[in-house]
Amino acid sequence: MLRFNPGPFEPFVYLLQTPVMFRVVGLGGLVLFSILAFSIAGAHGVAAVVFGLVLIGALWYETSANVCRRCRFYGKWHCLGQGMLASKLFSPIDERLGESGTMLHGAILAAYLIYGLFWLWHEPMIGFIFTLWIPIALITATTPAGLSWRALKPS
Repeated sequence: MLRFNPGPFEPFVYLLQTPVMFRVVGLGGLVLFSILAFSIAGAHGVAAVVFGLVLIGALWYETSANVCRRCRFYGKWHCLGQGMLASKLFSPIDERLGESGTMLHGAILAAYLIYGLFWLWHEPMIGFIFTLWIPIALITATTPAGLSWRALKPS
């Protein structure tokens, strides 16, 4: 399998790809991103918050129904409980997520990140910090072996 070569940033990238960094930087950052975006959106009206809640609800459902069910961490605490909750709601799926499913996941995630950045850029320093956070968070969501829900599960 071909892997992205991070060049001189290799030690930094491999540090970011650890489970601890995924939980702290990736998921913790997403929680902070969401709280700040919703608080800024809330200052501009209820409709803005409701739209964001619909987006994050769609992202959660799509992730649980399509991605978590295929993940090698299905039913475990790797994602701070989402895999555990998904295992209670959905049965596992053994085949890999196809290109259309991957594109759907990416599109919903992109829509949510654009929504959040729109509101976070109302405070330029917060918008700048979270704009820098997004690629770092995406690196934490990958591993040297590939995305957990795209790779074949070990037999």
